[in-house]
Amino acid sequence: MNETTFSVTRRQSGSQTSSATVTFDGDQVVVEGTIWGADGCKTADLIEAAYDSGADELSISVGTTEMTDAGDMCTQAIMEIDYRATVTFANGLPGTVVVSHDTGDGQSTVTTATR
Repeated sequence: MNETTFSVTRRQSGSQTSSATVTFDGDQVVVEGTIWGADGCKTADLIEAAYDSGADELSISVGTTEMTDAGDMCTQAIMEIDYRATVTFANGLPGTVVVSHDTGDGQSTVTTATR
């Protein structure tokens, strides 16, 4: 694992959506997903990207956090937060990628992909 990038691509009012897709692209693993936040002040954050060489498994964990500039007035709407995580590998891609989300009630696996 050489480099990891994470960005929030869209935030909008919505429902309690928790999903992700994994793409193996050249020397990169790309995860595009949606996690939900409890109110309008929530955004997504990469909790962990860890590679276990013994299991040949990449674990990506995404959670929600308060936006740094949120202030005190948060809408009470559920937020759908779209994100993109990219992990670049120098010595070959992992065999398995496990993506989990934590919306405040603990980690739960969203998807597992194998190549």
